[in-house]
Amino acid sequence: MTRPGSGPQGVYDQINGPVPQAPPQGSGLIQGAAAAPAPLPNYGELGTGQAKADFAAASANGGWEFDPAAMDAVIKSLEDCLENNFTRAKTEASWLTQIKPPGDEVGSQGYTQAAVNSGAAYQTFLEGARQYTISYLETLRKIRTAYQEQDQAAIDALRQIGKAS
Repeated sequence: MTRPGSGPQGVYDQINGPVPQAPPQGSGLIQGAAAAPAPLPNYGELGTGQAKADFAAASANGGWEFDPAAMDAVIKSLEDCLENNFTRAKTEASWLTQIKPPGDEVGSQGYTQAAVNSGAAYQTFLEGARQYTISYLETLRKIRTAYQEQDQAAIDALRQIGKAS
């Protein structure tokens, strides 16, 4: 036994039922209609938020201790990534938007346009990833500075009462 709306009866109902309403013009739901592209997220805010969330999750259990050497290693790794990996990827991505068709026919031109569009999308992605990483890195630097200043304030307070020398 089939459920209502399925099988031969379901097909019959679809063919002979009411005509579906068309989506609004320009909504992008009709084939060939273009909807407005979604705005890009603010990758800087996302990077800052993620760094704060990662830090909060790491320190939430109460047994966590700040390790300046480990923090410096993460910061150095991100700096190297920005300086080397993103720079190299950006250079290579620029070549993807400069592709020329090997011939003057529809196939070559269509393939080349698809490759150029792909290169442009990759450049957009790289810029977002770079903004995210820069923001993440800046937040880690602020966290490191806050801990260092907090530690220095504690040392200064101990020196004032004569417990540290």
